Amino acid sequence: MNSRTVKDFLIVTVLAVAFAACQKTTPVQVPPLQNYRDGLNLFTIDVPSGWQQSSEPGKLNIYNSQDAWNRFADPTSSSKPAVRIYIHAESVGGQKLQDVVEQFKDNLRQEQYQIDPDEQTTLGGEQAVKIPYALRLDSKNTIYGFAVLTVADSTEYGYECQGFNKEFKRYAPVFDTVQTTYRIIPKAVAKQQIPEDMIPSTTTRTYENGYLSMQYPDNFTATSKSASGDIISSELIKGYRADCTVQVDVLDAKKLNVDKVLDQNKGKYPGNAKIEKTQIDGLEAYQISYSPVRTIKSRAYFVVKNDKWIRVTMNWYEPMQKDYLPAFEKAVASLKLK
Repeated sequence: MNSRTVKDFLIVTVLAVAFAACQKTTPVQVPPLQNYRDGLNLFTIDVPSGWQQSSEPGKLNIYNSQDAWNRFADPTSSSKPAVRIYIHAESVGGQKLQDVVEQFKDNLRQEQYQIDPDEQTTLGGEQAVKIPYALRLDSKNTIYGFAVLTVADSTEYGYECQGFNKEFKRYAPVFDTVQTTYRIIPKAVAKQQIPEDMIPSTTTRTYENGYLSMQYPDNFTATSKSASGDIISSELIKGYRADCTVQVDVLDAKKLNVDKVLDQNKGKYPGNAKIEKTQIDGLEAYQISYSPVRTIKSRAYFVVKNDKWIRVTMNWYEPMQKDYLPAFEKAVASLKLK
């Protein structure tokens, strides 16, 4: 990109930022929050309940909807409101905070982001630097964002928020509130706090509602999630690791059999997903195996009974597959439909 093109780009982006600042927006109310503990036990943070999550040890991405997830992957895929929060912790050796900040800015410059002046702030009780930025994608779409970075105990901790167009400003109350819940866990304390029973227990308890019953490890907890749209009920079952979960959703099958349900929904999974026939409680079912992000493996099971589509989604940390997968498979095998 020549110097004139870069200059023109920056002028247009600055104007876009100024225009967005003048737009009237209705702030989004902060939704109920739930605590998330990092898989490496380096940080905890309260995140909006019901938002889409993608996690691995040391990293967490959350999106305000599935549409938002898709839009950040492909900005042309939707025009629906889309915001994202990214939290991370990673070792930086002997680097200082200013080193980390400059490296982050260099990466932004390489991708042609407009960077606004730094702001001094705090993150998890530590001195931090806030870096506001923006990227104009086309005449109708600009991504606005900021990153808050700090360094403690040879570890970089980051809190980053992004949003398309006016949604970034509308979600500011959510971004600000979630940031205040960020807690850094010192490495020495983190090692002491890792529970001995983080591996799924062989003893089980039973989750049951009006549509099904299923056994799960008794050192896991089952938490009801808000239901909307075609979802009639939703239960999240998880233990110590937030990236090792089983989610059980009951949806309206809309008079479709399991084959039609699969046809209508298989496109929502990665193109290289493996689809196999199986059985659940004596009924024909499907198993979809895929990997949403590196080091995380997932499976989704589809089965239909009494015009209800039961979808079971399991996620596990691949390096601990031998510990988690058998327990999750045992849970699915115990599933009884009503």
